[in-house]
Amino acid sequence: MITLYRREDQAWTYREAWYDDDAQELVIHRGTLGANGKIATEKAAPEESEQLLQSFLAQCEQDGYHEAPTESLTELRLVYPLKAEQPSSSEERNINTVHRDVLGVLAWRGLGALGEPEVESDGNGHASVMRVKTLHQGKAREAVKSAVRGGDVPASKVELRVG
Repeated sequence: MITLYRREDQAWTYREAWYDDDAQELVIHRGTLGANGKIATEKAAPEESEQLLQSFLAQCEQDGYHEAPTESLTELRLVYPLKAEQPSSSEERNINTVHRDVLGVLAWRGLGALGEPEVESDGNGHASVMRVKTLHQGKAREAVKSAVRGGDVPASKVELRVG
C-alpha cells in the first residue's frame, strides 16, 4: 500500500492506493485526515498493477502529496497486559479483536497503519503491544478510544500510550 499526504491550510489530506489481488482492482482511498475517506476502484489485470501504482505516485507527486514527514509523526501504542510471557488463547482472541477494530477505524480515516501485535517485556511484566504512527495524535487517540469502547473487549484491558 502506498500512502501519501499533503498539508492544506490547517488540515492534512491523504491518498492511498493498493492492488487487490482477489478483486483484481486498483483501489484508491482518499480524504481528509480524521474523517472517513472515499474509495474508487478500477479493474486491472495483475500485470498492469505496477504501472498503475507508478502512475498514481506520479500524479500524487504532481499534486503535492508526499510521504509523511518523520518529524510530524507521533507514535501511539496500544498495550494489552498479559498474565504470562505469552498470551493465553483468550488473550490472543481479545488482542486480535482489538487489532481488527482499531485497524479499521484508523484505516478508514487515514490516521495511520496499525502494526501487528508484538509481545514485549518492560521489567514489570509482559504485554502485547500494537503501534501506530500518526500525523494527528488527537484524532488518532479519539478514534482508538472509540473503537475500543465500541468493541467486545473491555476497554479497561487496553491501555493507550503516547510514545
